[in-house]
Amino acid sequence: MQKKLYALFLVDQHLRGIRARLDSATRRHKAQQARLEQYQQQQTELNQQHRTAQVNAQSLEHQARDMQTRVDQFRQQMNNVRSNKEYSALLVEVNTLKIEKGKIEEQALEKLEQVDRFAQQVKEIAERIAEQTKLVDLAAKEVTQAQAEIGQDLEKLTAQRQEAAAQLSPELLESYERAAETHEEAAMAEVIEDDRRHLDYSCGGCYMSIPVELLNSLLRNPSKAILCPNCSRILYLVDALKESFSSNSTSA
Repeated sequence: MQKKLYALFLVDQHLRGIRARLDSATRRHKAQQARLEQYQQQQTELNQQHRTAQVNAQSLEHQARDMQTRVDQFRQQMNNVRSNKEYSALLVEVNTLKIEKGKIEEQALEKLEQVDRFAQQVKEIAERIAEQTKLVDLAAKEVTQAQAEIGQDLEKLTAQRQEAAAQLSPELLESYERAAETHEEAAMAEVIEDDRRHLDYSCGGCYMSIPVELLNSLLRNPSKAILCPNCSRILYLVDALKESFSSNSTSA
C-alpha cells in the first residue's frame, strides 16, 4: 500500500512541475500587465496636467492681449486730451497696465515652458507604453504556449492521479491529502540514513532525527501513513534502505 501511496506522490510531483511553468508564465504576464496599467494611469494624469497647463497659458496670453488693447486705447485718448492733468492720468494708467502686462507675460512664459515639459513627458510615457505593450503581448504568448504544451500532459497526469488515488484506502488517502494541504511542495519525505552503524536516521523533509522505532513501525505497517513527528510529512523508505535496515535489525 505504501508503494501505491508513493506512486500517487510521484504523479503529484509531476503535476506540480508542469503546473509550475504555467504558473510562472501567468505571474509574469500579470506583472507586465500591472506595469502597463501603471504607465497608462501616469499617461492619463500627464495628459490632464498638459491640457490644464495649455488652458492656463492660453488664458494668460489672452489677458496680456486684452491689456495691450487697453494700452493702445489709452494712447489714442492721450493724443486727443486738452490738459496736462488728463494726459498725466492716462499716462499713469498706461504705465500701470504695462507693468501688469509684463507680469502676466512672465507667467504665461512659465506656463508655456511647463506645457513643453508636460509634452515631453507625454511623449516619453507613450513610448514606454508602446514598449510595455510589446512585453505584455510576449508574456501572453508565453502563457498560451505553456497552456498548449502542458495541456495533453496535464490531462494524462490528472487521469493517472485519479487512478492512483482510487487504489488507496479512504483513510490512507485522507492522510495523504491532509499532508499535501499542509506541505504543498511535498506531502511525503524520504527517510535518510545518516549513520547505519548507529542507526541514525532523519526526515528528508525537515532533516530532523527520526526514532528508530518509527522505522520499525513503517516496515510493520505498510497500509498505514507513518508521519514524521517533527513536520508531519508522510515518511517512505526506498528499497535499498529497507533492505539495509532489515539486515541491521536481523543482525541486532
